[in-house]
Amino acid sequence: MARHRTDTSARFAEGARVGDYRIERELRSEDTGLVYCGKHIVLPRRAAIKVMHPAQAYMRALAVQILREACVLEALSHPGVPRVYECGVLDDKRPWVALELITGDTVAELVARHPLAIADLVTMVRAAADVLEHAHARGVVHNRLTDASIVRTPQRTVPFSVRGWGDVVAHDSNLAAEPSGDVHDLGLVAFRALTGAMLREGDTVSAVAPSVPAELAALVDDMVAREPTARPTASEVRTRAQGLMTMLELDPARTTTSDVPKHVEDSPSSFTIRIHRSG
Repeated sequence: MARHRTDTSARFAEGARVGDYRIERELRSEDTGLVYCGKHIVLPRRAAIKVMHPAQAYMRALAVQILREACVLEALSHPGVPRVYECGVLDDKRPWVALELITGDTVAELVARHPLAIADLVTMVRAAADVLEHAHARGVVHNRLTDASIVRTPQRTVPFSVRGWGDVVAHDSNLAAEPSGDVHDLGLVAFRALTGAMLREGDTVSAVAPSVPAELAALVDDMVAREPTARPTASEVRTRAQGLMTMLELDPARTTTSDVPKHVEDSPSSFTIRIHRSG
């Protein structure tokens, strides 16, 4: 990881240099750093450049953690996880990491307009669970999955990707992160995306949104169970969501938020959803 001279002001202006990237704009602020869109000065590539907050520059342990997180993320190889291109250290000792730039609407942005269609919800749960299954099998926990972490990515090979792996940890670390916590977080995202409401104590999907198919309601309710041991694994969530996709005859690559359910007939053993596709 080479050191490069660069602007160390609180926020990088357009045209500032970080490693071999020129900053184009700021994308967002995370707990441990600012994220910019940067363009490589030689390669035809844009990346998400994460730089440690200036106010945290004195926190050596945090700087080490950020670089360690990049190493952990590099070990993951899944189309729904952003790739690590390179990393380095600024003159003031702050680390930076260049990640694959994931574009698209986050689930948070989609839900701000209206609750997700059943088709999109099932596809999102299946895609995110597949990412988590891959990570958990390698001893890695996301540790902070939110509706802003999951992005609908129509230009990628997967319908939804998971970004914001800045809190990624090994689940044998002293942070006491567990895979069941990721499943719970995904369940919270699914509950809100499906119902348009935040989960409150004692809520169930069937109580808040009685028209939701029983099989889907049961899956989300299991994911947000109070007891971690009562929650399904990411693998089980993926399998159950895949079963729902088969029942709905969904094509993950073609599902869009315009697939609004027009009619739901729910019974204990089966359901029918007629979906209008525009265009």
